[in-house]
Amino acid sequence: MNDFSIHHVNVNVDDLDAAIVFYRDVIGLPLDVTPDQGFRSQFFRIGRDQQIHMNEIADVHQFRGHFCLVAPDFVGVFRRAKAADAIDLKPWGRVRRLPSGAMQMFVRDPAGNLVEIGSARDADIDVALFEDELVEPEPGIYRMAPGASVGAHETP
Repeated sequence: MNDFSIHHVNVNVDDLDAAIVFYRDVIGLPLDVTPDQGFRSQFFRIGRDQQIHMNEIADVHQFRGHFCLVAPDFVGVFRRAKAADAIDLKPWGRVRRLPSGAMQMFVRDPAGNLVEIGSARDADIDVALFEDELVEPEPGIYRMAPGASVGAHETP
C-alpha cells in the first residue's frame, strides 16, 4: 500500500513579484496563506492538500528537471503562456498530445524553473490548438535516438 502524497514542491526564484504574476496570472494558481519565514515567500494552493512554496532565494536551475501540474484548462494556460513567451521547446520538444490522450507542454517561469503543464486524459481540447506552430499535429512522445548524448542545452 502506498500512503505517500506530495504536500508541497519548493521553488526558488530571484524575483518573487514576477513569479507571483507568472504562477497566478499565466498558470492560474490561487495564492494561499503564507507564514512569515524571515525571507520573501508566497505559497500557492494546488487542489485541497497541496502547495507550491515559492521563495525569493537565488538558485541554480536545471535545464530539463521539472515538476508537472495538471491544469483544468490546458488550452487557456497554453494561450496565456504563449502570450507571455513562456513556452520552452528546447528541453522536451513541442506541445503534444501523449498516447494516453493527455496534453503536455513545458513552460519556464521568470526565474528559469521548468514546469510541465498537463491535461486530464479526457480533457476537451480545441482542435484549432493543433494548427499552432508550437504544437505537434499528431500524438506522440519526445524521443531521443538510442545512445544519443544530448547536452544540457542542445535539442535532438
